Amino acid sequence: MPSDLTLPTKACHNCRKRRWKCDRSLPACHKCTSSGTECLGYGKLFVWNKGVASRGKMMGKSYEERLNAPQVSAGRQDVDVHMEVAHRDNVYDFGNQQPEEVEDVEDVEDVEDVVHWSLVDPLVKDLNQHSRYYIYHFATQICEDLVIYDGPGQNPIRDLIPATTAYPSLLQIILANSAFHVFNITRDPAGRSPYQKEQKPCLLAYYQGVSRFGGPMKTSYADALLAKQQALSLLAQSVASVNKSNIDLILVVILLFINYALIESGQDKWKVHMEGARKLINLLGTSPYTQEPMSKLRLSVLADFLVFYILGSTFCFATTPKLIPDEIELEPILRYAETNNYLSCPSPLVRIMLESFELEDTRTSSSDELAADVQDGVAILLRAALNFDPIDWSLNFEPASLSENLEHRMRIAAAHRAAVCIYLARVLPCTNPLLDPSSPSALVSLTGLADEIIHHISFLKPGDVLFKSISWPLFLAGAEAENPAQRTWIMNTLDDFYNMMYWGYIRTVKKVLETIWDCKDKAAEGADNCWVDEVKIMGTELLIA
Repeated sequence: MPSDLTLPTKACHNCRKRRWKCDRSLPACHKCTSSGTECLGYGKLFVWNKGVASRGKMMGKSYEERLNAPQVSAGRQDVDVHMEVAHRDNVYDFGNQQPEEVEDVEDVEDVEDVVHWSLVDPLVKDLNQHSRYYIYHFATQICEDLVIYDGPGQNPIRDLIPATTAYPSLLQIILANSAFHVFNITRDPAGRSPYQKEQKPCLLAYYQGVSRFGGPMKTSYADALLAKQQALSLLAQSVASVNKSNIDLILVVILLFINYALIESGQDKWKVHMEGARKLINLLGTSPYTQEPMSKLRLSVLADFLVFYILGSTFCFATTPKLIPDEIELEPILRYAETNNYLSCPSPLVRIMLESFELEDTRTSSSDELAADVQDGVAILLRAALNFDPIDWSLNFEPASLSENLEHRMRIAAAHRAAVCIYLARVLPCTNPLLDPSSPSALVSLTGLADEIIHHISFLKPGDVLFKSISWPLFLAGAEAENPAQRTWIMNTLDDFYNMMYWGYIRTVKKVLETIWDCKDKAAEGADNCWVDEVKIMGTELLIA
């Protein structure tokens, strides 16, 4: 995916047809905008033919008419195109319309390449045009973001798309996720930070493609809110009648509510869904809800919840109730999480994070005895994290794909190790001997850990499979960063991340980092200035994933 835009070299399709002078601006030319006309963009144009063919005997006829025509061979009558095919071929269904690709508006009547079958999938036949588009967008864009590898059989969320016909709550939360994601694509970039001299433009080529397909751009925000409200109402009904046959689907819906919060802003609302999920997950360890062995769907859902549960505690530092009950074996969930959860956090580090939840936050404690006890616990966990060897881990890693890049796995594992150390260290005051650079008992340097994260993430580029795994360690590096050049690099990398993912929580992360840096710069030299305290004062329940 390119990180910047190339200016158009010719006029947009509307201006060419009307013989107007086009200003060639992006995402749409001002001439079209001021005239109230939708700009059709500058690249290849897709139009929709109203029949199964644009010429010959079948010109203008519907798919049903074609089935009844004696000239049609039997081998072409039983076309059954599913979402999997739609995903692979980048085509989506508008009933009996057919996509045609043309270079210019004037060439529409001379199209030679026509798709000769209709895409009428039972999955979407009862949905309106907007909903059909959002299902397509979810299948081709968002599903890929939810996992490291999106190959056949590797993405249980994608495999659930056909279940939307039987589970209205699943359908509505999918529509809500997709509509808000489309809304993000149509907005300005993530916002230029004062630490950036200039900002790379948001990748708008996809937005232009969506417009040419008639995507519901103008109503996407309202569509998202409406679908979310309907999903909430339907979820309440489902939870009231939970049973062993629907509990996994209900958990998927709750998980997608948390994903919706990330796509929107990553703030506040996700926590109530996490608590609801925890109560249901507790049932999974009891009869009749147990599974031996666990299905891939349940493994995937529990792994995602566990990662969100851990990362959501970044600003908490308080004793937290267990998410996974003791009756459920944790190891398979951890293994799945490190392999195909898009954060790709090694399971030994996840275990260390879980153990840290039993520690108290000593920064607000007046008890010296408690502080000493917690310090000993933090020291043990810090040493365990520092002893984790990313190279050895990557060499013993069981890849989920033949194209696995083990060096990238090692890099992201090393970045997570440093991030976990920062997380653990921030349980303690800055003046604690374990953190004080002048103390002989100091275990880590916070700025040194930030440098380590930045070093390893710099080897990952947009388009790399594991680039989607950088957000949490990158935030923790940013929270400790003192160097202005590092801060600029972090903001630019967050822009690259946003321009690939379009998840709204990245906008929030940039604003939070700006606040942290402002407080750091204003603090007196040597002051116990902790970014965790600053974020708590902001009152933001931020999920960074």
